[in-house]
Formats: sequence, structure tokens, C-alpha cells
Amino acid sequence: MTADRRHRMTRLSRLVDGMVAPSVRERGFVISRLVSNWRQIAGDMAAWSRPTQLNLSRRGGGTLKVAITSGYGPIALQMKQPVIDRVNANFGYGAVADIVFVQTLAPQPSRPETPAGDNPAAPAPLAESIWELDARLERVKSPELRAALRRLGWTERD
Repeated sequence: MTADRRHRMTRLSRLVDGMVAPSVRERGFVISRLVSNWRQIAGDMAAWSRPTQLNLSRRGGGTLKVAITSGYGPIALQMKQPVIDRVNANFGYGAVADIVFVQTLAPQPSRPETPAGDNPAAPAPLAESIWELDARLERVKSPELRAALRRLGWTERD
């Protein structure tokens, strides 16, 4: 490698595609770009879906199989055509003509709503005014820590 080429930056997409490609090929993907760009392609849908298989046809217009979380079927069907359009825009040609949704992903655990007072790890609320904040930070002995907490707007729990 020549000295002038050694210090050039490499695109992150080139590095990620190389890392993702072997595992993606095992799952039936010809083009790893679909997996690495899924969040941009699917948008909000990416939180509860992921592509599992891409079957390309010689005539054009392949089929994309997408695993979704159970219960999101009706929403996925409504988003079908926009996702097809975005996938084809990502590839630059009409690679996908149809999407098959399979409800196989496990539902994401929901976080129970707890009041802030019940959870000791929850962050303290911000102070209403700078004077209230200074009053609450009087007990902090370290001046550096007090200054840092004041900059962050932290308040101590009573």
C-alpha cells in the first residue's frame, strides 16, 4: 500500500457491508445492503420488523420476506407499498415486487409504568430555578462536583 493511500478515510458502509455479508448470505440474502439499511428503509416499522429472506427473480420483481412481531400484521399490510418503494429506491431498480409478512418475532417486553418516587435509579427532576438548585446543592462538599451538578441542573432527592 502506498503512503498516500494509507491515511485516507474509509466509508463506514464499506466496512459494515463486509462484516454483515457472511451472516446475511447464510440467511438467503444476496445483497447485504438491505439488512444494514433496514432502519432507514422501514422507518418506524424497523422497531418491530426485520428482513429475513430476499428471493430475486430473473424477470425482475422479487419477493422479500419480512418477520414482524405478532399483532402488527394490519399495520404492516398498510405499509407494504411504501416499503416496497423504499427498498427499490435503495437498490436503484425494481428489485422487489411483493413483500410477505410472517409474524414470528417475539413481542417486545413492555416496561411497566412506575412513579418516579418508587424507582431509586430514576433521575431526579430538574430544579425550578437557579436559586432553588443552589439551595439543594449546599450539602455537596466538593466544589468541583457542585459546579458540575449545577451546570447539569441536577437536584438531590429529599
